[in-house]
Amino acid sequence: IPKPAGEPGCPGRGGYTLREALDWNPKAYAKFKKYMHKLIEDHLDTTKCASAQSATLLEVVCSKALDEFPDLENYTKLWPANDMIMTRLKYTSGRARR
Repeated sequence: IPKPAGEPGCPGRGGYTLREALDWNPKAYAKFKKYMHKLIEDHLDTTKCASAQSATLLEVVCSKALDEFPDLENYTKLWPANDMIMTRLKYTSGRARR
């Protein structure tokens, strides 16, 4: 399944919301989001954006996400996991700068 065009979390600017793009049932999406946020907290530096993270640790997070949610295999380059990482770190790093 290819990634939609535009930036995640910016539906007003030609992007999309991850929840709508995935079109999973609300319970499954909530479980995915909660699990990803925990992985991000446990493995990444939440004071930095995604591009400043260790590539190895980003791979660890994605592989753990794939173990828990095997359906991610159907998405090109695991884009839902990468989008969740990017948007979460954008949020947490922005808060850390305040």
